[in-house]
Amino acid sequence: MSAPAAVTVERSDAGALDELRPLWHALLDRHAEVWSVVPQRPEPESWERRRRQYEGWLADEGSFVLVARRAGAPAGYILVPVGESDETYATGEHLATIETLVVGHMDGNEAARRFYERRGFVPFVHLMYARRPGAETRGENA
Repeated sequence: MSAPAAVTVERSDAGALDELRPLWHALLDRHAEVWSVVPQRPEPESWERRRRQYEGWLADEGSFVLVARRAGAPAGYILVPVGESDETYATGEHLATIETLVVGHMDGNEAARRFYERRGFVPFVHLMYARRPGAETRGENA
C-alpha cells in the first residue's frame, strides 16, 4: 500500500475559483446532513452566488484564498477577505475574516466544535435561522 499523497497549500486568486466548486458542493452537502433547519438553494444557484461574493472579496487589496492540494487536485480551501476594521472593535486599521473554511463547523457538529476549542478558538458570532412557513424542502427560498 502506497503512502497518501502529500498536501501542499498555495496562495491563489480569483483564477482558482472554478476549481473550488466541487468543494463548495461538498460543504453544502455536509450542511444539509448536519443542519437542515433552513432549506438550501439549489446547488448551481448557490455556487454562482458564492462565486460572485468570492470575486468581490478577492478584488479588495490584501484578500486571498489558500488552496490545499493533494496530488494536484483541490482538497480544501480558505477564503479570507481583508477590509477596513469594523466600527465596534478596536482591531487595528484592517480586519481579516475567515469567510469560508471548508473544514469548519456548524451547530450539531460537536466533535468539530471541540476540535477548534482545543486549538484556542472561541465562539464569536452565533447566527440563528428559522424556517419560513411552507419552505420545507431543499431548493425552496427561505
